[in-house]
Amino acid sequence: MEIRKGTQLIEKRTKKAIIEFVFDNYIIYVFQGRLSQFDILIKYKKDGKRIRTPKHIHWAVDILMKMQGNEELTKKYLTAIQNCWNTCVPLVNNDFDTLKALIENGEKDIKIEQYFALNAFGEYDVEFLYVLMELLAVQEKTNREDAYMFGSIIEELLEADRDIFKILSTAGFGGRRS
Repeated sequence: MEIRKGTQLIEKRTKKAIIEFVFDNYIIYVFQGRLSQFDILIKYKKDGKRIRTPKHIHWAVDILMKMQGNEELTKKYLTAIQNCWNTCVPLVNNDFDTLKALIENGEKDIKIEQYFALNAFGEYDVEFLYVLMELLAVQEKTNREDAYMFGSIIEELLEADRDIFKILSTAGFGGRRS
């Protein structure tokens, strides 16, 4: 992965990315958000296709595919991501250096290389997923300290008797919280 200062423009070419995470087939862009001073807006793009806003359902489906290929390693990976979620704190700055340090330190902490075997399954590689999920987690916590969706999806994915319909409903905002 390459980390670079933002170049991508959005919103009628008036808003420039703060930081970009460049992978073999994807780029993740982080822009200034609108909900709070340190809010971030996350976008991504695959190989020159249109820029998209990531949804929880995107990574949840990919994790389910990885579980089909290697459930034990995927659960270990998810547990590491769950720890990131549990220890994640709201951003106090959303500049290039802060976001770069967040991702680089997190990758070292979870030892991302140990999960590379999961790249054989699903659409996304684990480094891309880690960066995306870390950014989504910190985005949720920055905007609402009592946020729960990200954590709920991980908990449901880690359950021994997973309910795929409940997972997809929660990830797609389609279900009611009981």
